Amino acid sequence: MVCGLAFADDVWPQSFGWPMEHIMVSMDGSDLHAHVNTGPDNRIGMQRFGGEVYSGAADVLTETYYSDQYGWVADGFIDPGAGNSIWIEQVGATGGLNVYEGGMRMMRPSHTYDPIFGTDGSDSAWQWSGMMTHNWYSADSLGEYEAEYRIYVGDGLGNALAGFGEASVTLHFVAVPTPGGAGVFAGVGLIAARRKRGSA
Repeated sequence: MVCGLAFADDVWPQSFGWPMEHIMVSMDGSDLHAHVNTGPDNRIGMQRFGGEVYSGAADVLTETYYSDQYGWVADGFIDPGAGNSIWIEQVGATGGLNVYEGGMRMMRPSHTYDPIFGTDGSDSAWQWSGMMTHNWYSADSLGEYEAEYRIYVGDGLGNALAGFGEASVTLHFVAVPTPGGAGVFAGVGLIAARRKRGSA
């Protein structure tokens, strides 16, 4: 038996300390509604932390630009009916944007990191539990990214059910250079401000 050696601590993806940005989903009778708490002029930053190798299934984020800032949240009571679920389908996305299943934001070891929304050949539709879920978005290259979603009521297989309304949202991202301090975080806001004013 070898003594005096310690196993390396698990390393989990970072949440940056940024505030959560929620995608609020609500249901009014048979109608679904959804809105995002931030818009295209305030793109969510995805960052790469070079040299970090993440534990277990989270290794899919190693050496990528990533973020879990967006979270799906129920805005009030949602009841799609017995045996039914809320499904979220990615209907469009910028090439190179990948998505992995997360969970409660600060419980990173419990996340599955399974590919979803078409990533690595996964189904484009994802069965949402109705609980707050922060999925992981990642990319290999710097730049701006978008993902468009359709939210609907479906059966256990994801087939849309008649008689229910649908909702849609678009999420906006920008992969930025590896952080060197607070100045980089401010830089994301500066990019958004310049875009809003219409300057280069």
